[in-house]
Amino acid sequence: MSIARGLLVLAASSVLAFAQFTTASLSGVVLDPIGAAVPEAKVTIQNPETGFEISSGTGVNGLFVFPRLPVGNYRLTVEKSGFTTYFQEGIVLTVNQSATQNVMLRVGQVSERVIVSANVELVTTGTATVGQLIDERRVIDLPLNGRRAQSLLYLSAGTIDLDQSRSLGYAGVYPGEQLANVNGTGPGQVNYQLDGAGHNDTYLNLNLPFPNPDAIQEFALQSDNLSAQFGNAAGGVVNIVTKSGTNDIHGTAFEFLRNGKFNARNFFAPRQDSLKRNQFGVSIGGPIKRDRLFFFGTYQGTPVRTAPEGRIAFVPTGAQRKGDFSTISSQLIDPVTKQPFPGNIIPESRLSPVARYLVGRIPLPDGPGQQVTFTGGAANSDEHQWMAKFDYNAGKHQLNGRYFFTDFNRPGDFSETNLLVAAGNVMGVRVQNVAVSYTFTVTPSLLFNTWFGWNSQTGGQKPNSTFGFPEAGMKIAAPAEREVDFSVDGYFRVSTSQLGKNDRGDWTIREDVTKIRGAHEWHFGGEVVRIRNSMASKWLQSGNFNFTDQLSGNNLADFMLGRVSAFTQGAGEFKDMTGTKFSLYVQDNWRATPRLTLNLGMRWDPARPFLEEKGRVACFLPGAKSARYPNAPAGLIYGGPNSDPGCPSRGYERNLANVGPRTGFAYRLTKDGKTSLRGGAGIYYTPFLSALVYMHVDPPFGPIFDFEDVSFDDPWGSIGTPSPFPAQFGANIPGPDAGFTTPVSLYYMQRDLRIPQIIGWNLTLERQLIGNWVVRMSYVGNKGTYLSGSDDYNPAQEMNPAIYIPGQSTRGNTQQRRLYRDFSGVSAIVSGHNSNYHSGQLTVEKRFSHGFSLLASHTWSKAIDDFGWTNPFNRRFDYGISRDDIAHFFKLSSIWEIPRVNPGGPAGAILNGWGATANVLWRGGFPFGVRSGVDNSFSGVGRNRADFVGANINDADLGSGRSHAETISRFFDTSLFRQNAPGTFGTSGKNVLRGPRHFNTDLGILKNTRVSERINVQFRAELFNIFNNVNFRLPNATLTSPAVGRITTAFDPRIIQFGLKVAF
Repeated sequence: MSIARGLLVLAASSVLAFAQFTTASLSGVVLDPIGAAVPEAKVTIQNPETGFEISSGTGVNGLFVFPRLPVGNYRLTVEKSGFTTYFQEGIVLTVNQSATQNVMLRVGQVSERVIVSANVELVTTGTATVGQLIDERRVIDLPLNGRRAQSLLYLSAGTIDLDQSRSLGYAGVYPGEQLANVNGTGPGQVNYQLDGAGHNDTYLNLNLPFPNPDAIQEFALQSDNLSAQFGNAAGGVVNIVTKSGTNDIHGTAFEFLRNGKFNARNFFAPRQDSLKRNQFGVSIGGPIKRDRLFFFGTYQGTPVRTAPEGRIAFVPTGAQRKGDFSTISSQLIDPVTKQPFPGNIIPESRLSPVARYLVGRIPLPDGPGQQVTFTGGAANSDEHQWMAKFDYNAGKHQLNGRYFFTDFNRPGDFSETNLLVAAGNVMGVRVQNVAVSYTFTVTPSLLFNTWFGWNSQTGGQKPNSTFGFPEAGMKIAAPAEREVDFSVDGYFRVSTSQLGKNDRGDWTIREDVTKIRGAHEWHFGGEVVRIRNSMASKWLQSGNFNFTDQLSGNNLADFMLGRVSAFTQGAGEFKDMTGTKFSLYVQDNWRATPRLTLNLGMRWDPARPFLEEKGRVACFLPGAKSARYPNAPAGLIYGGPNSDPGCPSRGYERNLANVGPRTGFAYRLTKDGKTSLRGGAGIYYTPFLSALVYMHVDPPFGPIFDFEDVSFDDPWGSIGTPSPFPAQFGANIPGPDAGFTTPVSLYYMQRDLRIPQIIGWNLTLERQLIGNWVVRMSYVGNKGTYLSGSDDYNPAQEMNPAIYIPGQSTRGNTQQRRLYRDFSGVSAIVSGHNSNYHSGQLTVEKRFSHGFSLLASHTWSKAIDDFGWTNPFNRRFDYGISRDDIAHFFKLSSIWEIPRVNPGGPAGAILNGWGATANVLWRGGFPFGVRSGVDNSFSGVGRNRADFVGANINDADLGSGRSHAETISRFFDTSLFRQNAPGTFGTSGKNVLRGPRHFNTDLGILKNTRVSERINVQFRAELFNIFNNVNFRLPNATLTSPAVGRITTAFDPRIIQFGLKVAF
C-alpha cells in the first residue's frame, strides 16, 4: 500500500563540503512521530541509473551517514519494524555536496510506504566552506565562447578573469589555461582536480585544458575555508567530474560553426576578420555489464582559420626614415657629442644600417600621429581532444579510470613586408591526464579511498622568422633558428617566436581514510606529488634590444641612430628539474548538536626545494669566493654536488614548519533549516612556481648579459667586451677552470625562502526564500605573508641597483655606480611580499525548476599588495592597490525553457521546444599607474613612475560620459603628469587610475525537437556580446609614447555561433 504525503524535515541542506574530491555525502537523523531518535533502522541509498546501492544502519542517536557517494540521481529508503517504509526519490547529489536529509517515520506496517518525491533543500547548514556549484545544465546550455567550460568558473562571486588584463603582463602557456583570481589571492592560486587527479600546469600553477562540455558532468569551486584534505593552493579548489556511462546508452553528436561574415568588426580593425571555425565531435556512454561495468568516451575537433583583432602601432614617417625629425617639438641631442642636431635633422651617414633594414619592412603611417592600423597575422590553429572512461561497481568496491588527451598546434605568421604582424608564440603542445580511483567500503562507517593521477605536457615553441639580426647587417652571433626581438618604447615592437621545447608533468598518489564514530566524521590521509620539468629553450640567444631611455630625446630617433638603451643576450634556458611535495592531514566534521556542526582540521605542507638534476644552481653571497668555480667573480657561489659554503645544494633551504589549522562552524538559525550562519578561518600554503626556479639561469651554465647604451649595428663591439657567443650557447656544464665574462646578470633564490602563506576567513548568512530561491551574504577576507613570485610580471627584487650621485649620474656610468660592479642586474626571489583582501559578496540563486534557473552575484572588494619593485631601496613605495583589484563586479546567468503551448502536429513542433540562456557581466576598470618612460632615478631598474603635478589625483579622471572618440583619444588627463625628477622614482602613486569599465551580454537561443522518445535534435544560436558593446582595454600610460593617454585596443565585438546537436 502506497501513501503520498508531505514530510516534515527538521534539517535539510545542500552544501559544498569537506572531503569530496569527486563524490558527495548524505547524512541525516531518523525520527519517530514525537521527534525521538530511531536506532537500528535500515537506510538504503540507490542510484537507479547505475545500480549502485549501499545500506547502513542508524546509531543510538538515529544518525546515518553515507560519506562518499558518486554524483548522480538517488532513491532513499528507510525501514524499521513498527513503522511504515519511507521512500524518497528525486535526490540529486552533486560534486563536493554534503546533503543532510532528516527522516520522520510514521507508525504502521513495513509493507506500507510513504513516498516523497523531492530533492534535498538548498541552504548550507553543514560546513563553513564558501563555494559555488556549476551543474550540468549550466555547462551544457549556457553560451560558451570556444566551448570552454572553465570560463563558467567566473560565475562565482569573488572571481576575476585576469585574461582580460593580459596587457598587464599575465600570460598562460597552454590554450584553455585561464588566469583566475579568486578572492584576491592572485593568479596561480587555484588547485584544479579532474576526477580527483591534479589537473594543473605546475610551471605557472594554472589549469590544464578542460574536456569539452559534453564530457563534463559538473564542477564546483570551493573558494574559502577549505577542509584540511585540500592544499597546494590558497585561492580555492575546482573539482571537475566527467560523465560516466549508465545502464542505458546515451550520447551526442554535435557541430558548432562560426564565420566572420556574421560577426561585427572590432572597433580598431580595418575590416571584419576572416574567422572560420568548426567544432565538431561525439560522445557516447553505456553499460558493458549492467549494474557493474560502464564506459564513456568523447572526441572534439576544433580547426580555426582566422585573422586576429585589428592593431595600432606608431611608426616612423617617410621623412624620419631618412633622418628628418623636424616635425617634432622637442630638440634632438646627438648622444655622441651632446650637441643639438640642427633643425632636428640627423645626417644620413649617422643612421643605423640595421635600423634602416628593419624599418624598410614596416609599413608607413596611414593615420594621424604616425599611426598605422593593420590586421595582425592569421591566428590559425588545430585542436584534437579525446577522452575515455570506465566505472566498475562491485558492492563494497568501486574502481574508476579515465584518460584525457588534447593536441594543439598553432602555426606562426611572419611577413617580411610587415614585421609588426609577427606572432611571438608559435606552438605545438600535447597534454595528457590519467586518473584512477578506488573506494573500499569496509563497513558503512569505515572507508578507504585511493587516487592516482598522472599528467604530461610536451611540446614547445617553434621559430617563424625567415631572417635574423645577422641578415639585417648586425655584428652578432645568433643561433641557426632565427629570431627578431626589439621594441621602441611607446611606438612599436617586433617579436618573433623562438625555439623552445619542454617536457613536464607530475604524478600524484593520495589516500583518504574515513571513519565515522558517533557524531564525528574523521578523515585521515595525505598525498605525494612528484613533479618533473625539463626545458631546452633558445631564449635570448638572438638578443633583445630596447629603445626606452630617449638617449637623443626621442626613442624613435634613438632607433634610427641605432643607439640601444638596453641590450640583453643569453645562452638559452636549459633545466632539468624534479621535486616532490608531501602533505598529511586530519579532519573532524563534528555534528556537535542537531543545529551546530564544527569543522576542525590540520594540514602539514612541508616544502622541499626543486632539484636541478645537473647541479646548475648558483647563489649570491657578497665577497664570497667559489671553490667549485675559482674564476667566478666574488659573490657568485654554487650549489649542486660539492656545493660551496653558504649555498644550499638546491639553491635554497627546506621549509618544513608549514602547519595549517582549519576551523569552521555552521549553525542552523531556524528549525526549518532555511536560515544558516557559517564562518571560519584557516591557514593555507601555496607551492612555489617552478617558473621561478627556471629563471635561475646563471654563468657559467647559461649566462645572461645586460648592457646599456650600446650600438644596434655592433652591440658587443661598442661595449668593448669580446662576445662569449656562440661558444656559450647551449646547455653548458663546464669544468672548474671555466672562464667568466663580466659584468654578467645573476638570478638566485633567497637562501631561507619561505613558502607563501595566506590566512583566510569568512562569515556567511544564508536564507532560503520562496520556492528554490536562496540568497547568500558573505564577508570574505585574507592576508598574504611571505609571498614570492605570485606576480609573474615582476617577481624578483633588484639587489644590485645603481646609486644616484647628484650631478654625476648618467646612463653611461650606470655600471660604475652599481653596488657590485662584476654584475649588471642581480635579481632575487624573496619571500617578503604582503597582501590583504576584503570583500562583501551577495549571491542570489534559483536552482532549475519550472523551466527556469538563475545565478546572480555582486562582489564589492579591495585588494592591496606591495608588488612592483619600482623603488629597489624602499618596498613600502609599492604598497597600494593591486593591479588585479576590481572594486565592483556583477554577474548574472540564467536558463529559461519557454512554456509549451497546446497545438499539436506541425504547429506544436514549431512553437514548442524553445529556450533562452544568458550570461551578463559588468565590472569596474582594472587599475593602472602612469610610467615616466625614462630611468630618471638612474638606478638601472627602469620602472620609474611619473610625477603628479595636479592638486588631486581624481582630477586626472576625465569621466565616463564621453563619446568613444573622446575616450580613446584622451582617456586620462596627461597634462597632470611629468617625467620624474632626476634621482627620484616619481610622485604619482601605485595604480592610482582606473581603466575602462566592462559590460558584456552573451545570449543563447535553443530549439529542441523531439524526433522520437530517445532522440532529440537541438539547434542553437549563440550571440556573444549581443549588443556589440565596445569594451576598451587599458590606455597607453607611458609619458614618452606619442600615444600616451590613448586607447588602441578593444575586446571582441559581437560574435555569432550556430550549433546543431543530436542527443540520444
